[in-house]
Amino acid sequence: MNFRAALAAAPFATRMKENSMRLHIGLCAVLAMLPTASGAETAPMVWTNDHARFVIQSVAPDGRLTGTYENGSGFLCGGVTYPVTGWIDGDRISYTVLRKDPRGCGAMQTWTGFINAGELVVQYLDVFSKAGENSIVSGSDRYRRQ
Repeated sequence: MNFRAALAAAPFATRMKENSMRLHIGLCAVLAMLPTASGAETAPMVWTNDHARFVIQSVAPDGRLTGTYENGSGFLCGGVTYPVTGWIDGDRISYTVLRKDPRGCGAMQTWTGFINAGELVVQYLDVFSKAGENSIVSGSDRYRRQ
């Protein structure tokens, strides 16, 4: 009998205990990579790639994160740091930024993905208005922890 079949045949309490243990192990592994839940970390967690910088400044006990995001100067709304809000759940992450400023930048972007081996792998949706027309752009990105 394979593991899945044995688990399916096990009493409900045993299955719940096994799932709880998996969740606990995964959460411990990710928490070891994250700032302390109290927000009292000595340095923020910084993620970068060739065109952006994402900084997690704090993570609350419920997984809520706050931070900042800055596109490079050659990109939409580039060169300005904007606030970020989001969630971390195990190795999964989702965060959003609203870029709104006097120079006419009005993009809203959200990323969802996971942390794996020091790399943040995400899919994104970027909603913006250009010449009065709303547009959505989607894609993927990778960030390395600095």
